[in-house]
Amino acid sequence: MNHLVFLDARAGELEKILSGIKSMVMKDFDPAQSTAHPVRPGDALYFLRGKDECTLHVKATVIRVFPLMNDVDEDLSLTLKEMQPRLQLTEDQFNHWSTRKQVLLVEFNYAHKIPIVSIVLEKIKDRGSWIAFEDCSCITPLKVSHEL
Repeated sequence: MNHLVFLDARAGELEKILSGIKSMVMKDFDPAQSTAHPVRPGDALYFLRGKDECTLHVKATVIRVFPLMNDVDEDLSLTLKEMQPRLQLTEDQFNHWSTRKQVLLVEFNYAHKIPIVSIVLEKIKDRGSWIAFEDCSCITPLKVSHEL
């Protein structure tokens, strides 16, 4: 499965991913809500700089997925601190994610630039979470540019 991932432009996440210092992203997780498209090793991640961005530049492949819970026995903030070298969270991001009850940590391999793919934002109704899709025709117009 492919996943369209909206990054935080203010935090410079795309630049951190391209430079290789960020190799993990986070996703909201609720095991009670069965999802038809869970994130799994081998899935492709396509990164958008932010929620209003409409061009894909970067792709990576998922290598591991870690569900984490914030409960009495396990403090999510401690785990996030341990994973910080891979997550590269800003203080605001850390504060946001450490209060969540459950999250997925998604580790990916070397992210690389791809030929630019234009996204049709009107096809994406919910930009609050990742978007799972089979192929790029689900989120793009027919024409693909090969400029980098």
